Amino acid sequence: MSVNRVVILDTSTLVHDPLCMDYLIENRVLACIPWVVLEELDGLKKRTDVGFDAREAIRNLEKLRREKSPYLKIAKETEWAGLEVLDRRKNDHKIIAAANAINKDFANVKIVSKDSMMRIKVRELGFEAQDYYRDQVDSQNGRDLPRVEVDADAIDKNDFTFAFLPEEHGDININEGVVCVSDWAGDSKRPDVTAAKDEHFAAVRIDDQKFRIVPNNIQAFGIRPYTDPEKYGGKAVINWPQTIALFQLTRPDTALVFLEGGSGTGKTLLALAAALEQRRDYRQILITRPMVHLEDTDNMGYLPGDVREKMDPWLRPIWQNLSILKDLDKGNSQLVEKLLQEKKIDIEPLDYIRGTTFWKCLLIIDEAQNLTPHQMKTIITRAGMGTRIIFTGDLDQIDRKRRLDKVSSGLAYAMSRLGGQKIVASVKFEVSVRSELAKIGVELL
Repeated sequence: MSVNRVVILDTSTLVHDPLCMDYLIENRVLACIPWVVLEELDGLKKRTDVGFDAREAIRNLEKLRREKSPYLKIAKETEWAGLEVLDRRKNDHKIIAAANAINKDFANVKIVSKDSMMRIKVRELGFEAQDYYRDQVDSQNGRDLPRVEVDADAIDKNDFTFAFLPEEHGDININEGVVCVSDWAGDSKRPDVTAAKDEHFAAVRIDDQKFRIVPNNIQAFGIRPYTDPEKYGGKAVINWPQTIALFQLTRPDTALVFLEGGSGTGKTLLALAAALEQRRDYRQILITRPMVHLEDTDNMGYLPGDVREKMDPWLRPIWQNLSILKDLDKGNSQLVEKLLQEKKIDIEPLDYIRGTTFWKCLLIIDEAQNLTPHQMKTIITRAGMGTRIIFTGDLDQIDRKRRLDKVSSGLAYAMSRLGGQKIVASVKFEVSVRSELAKIGVELL
């Protein structure tokens, strides 16, 4: 057996990517699994937030054992010599002690962990440690919407499109939105009206040849793009990311939509509004979110009630946004209540979403920044015919900070890998539409 290197995997890595062993074996890496990691995986099987991944990791380890893979080693021994500073009762310390034992047989052994504190401890004790890099991406955070110049006479006023010119417009992906600086006023009802050159409308590149202009009066279930005019000296400037998002959310040819941005930018509200606007196109609207506490602990088992009642604390933002939509008018309120009673709108725990194939459903996954790349892949591959998935999240508010960051979050990974596909759209939100206090909190803290 030829081995390129030897690594020790901790529990955080196996839960982050339950199939990481397959990737390591392809690269002829000998993976050592300390015994305490097996115990931890067994204890995580019933946890609501990571149980699905723990069970899948266990199944994959069992498969490799049946196949007698030479690249998998279960490390049963520990060696505490030189590690007197460690508490032998702590599982992380047992993993380090296992590494200490393995170092006797192999040179240059590295501990691979998604837990940043674990990596700090390992390095302080003189061992080598590294993050799990397979599914990390370059940070895309901070890119503003591109601006392109479009003359009024270059616009086809019959279908409100204009040609995509790479030499003029630059590197614009399919389904990417742009803000258009033009002398056309952007009024589709009066297409001949021109104006001084300014940012009058937005557009989306819909194929290899052209952009389609987004109507400035676009709406969904009574919700329109919003921007506080006071921020712009009394000039009512359109919120371009919300405009493009509503266009992408209501297009029949986008099966997967990512909405990423800061708190209060309207991501969840727009997703719900678009879902309700298109309710007749789907058998059911399903909503879920990862149930992760601020300190990445799982206290769900201690809450009273059934699974749905346990989920209620995590779903309060969803109920608040539905209340906003209901308050728009009496008809909306009655309709939303009827849809909830008939289970046309329903709430599902994330594990149920990941374990089922959905046909002609609209799935909204809120707080998607807390998903791992493997969790993201598992959800997306649940989509049956006629199903659309909307992910919303904020890469600046990752609650699993010891194990995820902006380059390893499943939201960042999926947006990077799937960008440019004809049925995939991504929108980055920029402006908070909450109170002035919330705005300065987002900008300055």
